[in-house]
Amino acid sequence: MIRHIALYAALTLIAVPGIALSETAHGWISSGLGMEVRAVRVAGWHPVGGQLYATDAITLWQAEGPGLTIPDQEAGVTGYIDAETGRTAALALIWSADPVACGEDLASAGIDTGTFAFLTPADAAALDAYADPSMGTYHGTYADQLDATVPTIPFMATLPDGTTFPATGSGWGDGGYPVASLIDAEGDTVALYVQFMGGDEDWLLPPPCAPDPNS
Repeated sequence: MIRHIALYAALTLIAVPGIALSETAHGWISSGLGMEVRAVRVAGWHPVGGQLYATDAITLWQAEGPGLTIPDQEAGVTGYIDAETGRTAALALIWSADPVACGEDLASAGIDTGTFAFLTPADAAALDAYADPSMGTYHGTYADQLDATVPTIPFMATLPDGTTFPATGSGWGDGGYPVASLIDAEGDTVALYVQFMGGDEDWLLPPPCAPDPNS
């Protein structure tokens, strides 16, 4: 289930006719992982600027240039924890309780240290500035926070300058993991999630949205 690394261009989208508009993002992720999970709401977090990297929390792989476009408003950071292993099966940013209509398979998060973070470009710059010339980002208070929680539940990492962002262990460990958005019937993003584990042979990906014929 390890994916090739890929990034897809954003489109103007509407819901595909015939897809049931019944489940919230939380319900859709919880029921779709194919395994018993418990949800942990970590915190509210505002990714200021509406751009986001889904990246390795230590190496910051591909955390440069334009990020994924997301709502520039506070989201609920929610982890989905495998009941058997206690590891993070998925990590989501949820902006709305509106029903999911469709979504986009946006990217793959490349992980090679068993850790993951959602970072805005400003967060990535702060973490890069925090890095030690010989040890990189994995030192000091940041390393202590990772060691205390990974690979169990997600947490809000805090750097000495006050920068805060969601981080977690990456479930099965190193590899490429899918990052997808969930979209409502109005074309608004209600959630963004990354999946690290699942009980099915295939990744949990949303039904694709159709291009808006009026765009």
